[in-house]
Amino acid sequence: MDGAARPMRNFKKEITDRAELEEILAKAEVLFLALHDEPAPYVLPLNFAYADGVIWFHCAREGTKLDLIRRDPRVGFSAVTDAGVVAGAAACDFAATGCSVVGRGTARIATDPAERRRGLDALMSRFGMERPEYRSDSLERACVIRVAVEGLRGKRLA
Repeated sequence: MDGAARPMRNFKKEITDRAELEEILAKAEVLFLALHDEPAPYVLPLNFAYADGVIWFHCAREGTKLDLIRRDPRVGFSAVTDAGVVAGAAACDFAATGCSVVGRGTARIATDPAERRRGLDALMSRFGMERPEYRSDSLERACVIRVAVEGLRGKRLA
């Protein structure tokens, strides 16, 4: 399944290579996660890690994000790398640069201690710590979310 049901309007800019899409997602600094809420979607920026088809993030053990995931685990997300703007000579001649990905997935709160540790290890690796040692209270307090990526598509912005 791709990241969206509709064909891309500007198909010449579309990125279809799965490895390139995953590289963009893994390189992005911030992920914008969209959750189902009423009367409108709830979107928030996250620090995250992407590894082996899974997005990992952690959060407090209670709050809106978890309430919404429990109610409906289907999520959408987007991320951008190398974002910039190139000024044009006239109004509306500006252009964006970089690459973007959008996708869909299913979020799940990791309850198994080994799985929580896998998620935290992915996050720590993402931020430069390859062999993290955790305090036992940190592992117990950590709420780790696993998003299985079910669709991914991307676009070159310039």
